[in-house]
Amino acid sequence: MSIWKCPGQDRSFWKPEDIFESPCPHCGQSIEFWKDDITLRCPNCKQLVGNPRFDPGCAAWCSYASKCLGEMAKTIQSQPQIIRNRLEVALRKKLRPEDHDLLNRSLKAAQKAEAMALAEKTEPLIPVAASLVGPAARAKGWSREEVLALLGEAGIDDNTAGRIYQLLESGNDAGNPYRKIIDQATA
Repeated sequence: MSIWKCPGQDRSFWKPEDIFESPCPHCGQSIEFWKDDITLRCPNCKQLVGNPRFDPGCAAWCSYASKCLGEMAKTIQSQPQIIRNRLEVALRKKLRPEDHDLLNRSLKAAQKAEAMALAEKTEPLIPVAASLVGPAARAKGWSREEVLALLGEAGIDDNTAGRIYQLLESGNDAGNPYRKIIDQATA
């Protein structure tokens, strides 16, 4: 009986280009990387060098990511774009097929919020999540618990989820830097 391995880590699935050489950015010495190497020490200057081709894509969704990547998996899974994708999937699952227009309105609002947040050089996660969930939550009359569960399913920590919910509840909080973005995105 063989022990199962992740296809990305099982070397029997690898191609020749999964092992490659790259110059050290510190001294120029060639370093041999394998595709699953996150970092290596340069054999010449002993500096820690990141794998320029490391693709942590599976870490965004794989339940075994922490076993493969350790603490790096948490960093990858907490990236705003990864969380946004998971939140979008959770929203799609919660809405019914006949809510197609509502889903599209929510997706467009999130897209606008992200563009505005990036233009204003603010962290996009909170306004994007509020703009994505807000229209559906209002239209469907979701409770606080339902909204927080949806945010939690996407991997948003309790503190941030509370801030997002507070933004959804407070209509005229002009002092909040995200209020203008959310109002314009969901208009």
